[in-house]
Amino acid sequence: MYSFVIVLLVAVGTLFLYLANRHQRLLKKPFNQQLKKAGFGLLLLGIILSLSYFTLSAGIFLFLMILMTALFSIPLAVLVLKRS
Repeated sequence: MYSFVIVLLVAVGTLFLYLANRHQRLLKKPFNQQLKKAGFGLLLLGIILSLSYFTLSAGIFLFLMILMTALFSIPLAVLVLKRS
């Protein structure tokens, strides 16, 4: 259950960071900087939860793996959606 919550927090945090970026391609105008702060807060909450639920090395590895996957897949998914 906690691992699903960690994945959800990191994915939503990364999506918020992407939507607040000025170079995003999903929306015509990026969201304000409050969403960027919320994204960083969700990422911080995700790493705290992963460190408290798993051991230190497993928590860091899980967080970084999910973060890398989200940072790669969200812009790629937007690119694929915009083409079709």
